[in-house]
Amino acid sequence: MKGDPADLRLLERLHTITARHTESLRGALLQLRTEDLVPSVDVRIRRVPLAPAFKLYLFNGDEALHGPYEVIERPLAMGEDVVTALDVLGLGATLTHHVKDEDRDSPGSVFVESMRSWFESVWTLLADED
Repeated sequence: MKGDPADLRLLERLHTITARHTESLRGALLQLRTEDLVPSVDVRIRRVPLAPAFKLYLFNGDEALHGPYEVIERPLAMGEDVVTALDVLGLGATLTHHVKDEDRDSPGSVFVESMRSWFESVWTLLADED
């Protein structure tokens, strides 16, 4: 809750949202294998102690979708209570598409490689097994 760091309801809300999205993603990816749309699926999920600031999807080391979250102040229902909270707009985040090409200095190549390096550093040094 904005202004009350001792109130853990917003942290619990974040954990609930994360668990819901994690299971949805895991289920969708495993269903691809079940329906023989892909030969195999390897799902590994880790958690990092960072506040989410953007969405990042990396595809095969060659493409990236990136979208920053906008921070807003809004009322949230917490059981019977309504609290004012700082939240992020994840659903409405505008994604930009970046493609790595043969020119390693092109904007797309630099962006994809820098985001891949960032992801690997977070995955290796900060992330905990789920």
